[in-house]
Amino acid sequence: MLDIIFVKGGFVMYVIVALSIYVLGIILFKAYQFFTGGVFNTQFIDRAMMLIKRGELTDASQLLAREKGPLARIMRVSVECVMNRDITMKSRESEIARVGSAELRYLESQMRGLEMASSIGPLLGLLGTVIGMVAAFSKLAESGARVDPSQLAGGIWQALITTVGGLVVAVPAMAAYYLIDSLIERVRATMRDVTIQTLALEDVFIKNEKEQEKRDILEREERARKLMEEQSNLLANPRGAPQSSSTLHLLNPSYNKF
Repeated sequence: MLDIIFVKGGFVMYVIVALSIYVLGIILFKAYQFFTGGVFNTQFIDRAMMLIKRGELTDASQLLAREKGPLARIMRVSVECVMNRDITMKSRESEIARVGSAELRYLESQMRGLEMASSIGPLLGLLGTVIGMVAAFSKLAESGARVDPSQLAGGIWQALITTVGGLVVAVPAMAAYYLIDSLIERVRATMRDVTIQTLALEDVFIKNEKEQEKRDILEREERARKLMEEQSNLLANPRGAPQSSSTLHLLNPSYNKF
């Protein structure tokens, strides 16, 4: 039955079959890419954000280095940008945007193929149908006055096979495209959310550092004040100073007297 359909559909049907194999290959590749690339790995986010909020950026970076996936990589880049205080905020945002774009381009690879298949599948089916209709009406014209309705119906049936084949390829391709695109959009939104949170916490880190510096300065000033007070007391009441002649006599005994 399938052999008859392919033969009746003409050369366009073989093109549609090749397109269907291409679409199936893309779907299998994207499934393998998503499951092996850690795209669905989100369990580490809460632990990493807890470390970041406590200011333990080194521990957070080490945790993220052990994880795989675009979310872990973009979070690690954000943490390292916050840890490096020598670069400006604009440079940090540019670096995060560069890494995020690279990760999204990797996830969006081969998506144009699905979009193309969903667009040209019906067009190929329509092309086959038009070619089949032309052939059917040409045979009808050659028959002259002896018109056989069954011959026309058979020609139309053969022509519509390619339309069915094109739609059978285009519908799954379009469904897979929108499904995968929704997953990529979810990853994109999560990447944006975690990077914004990490960069927003930098103000808290800077505020805490300034408060710690103020406390250190106050502690140094307090220690210096206490040290000055101790020195002033020593100068006012020197230890070991002679108080009377009897004290001098006791401190300097005469050993010539028995």
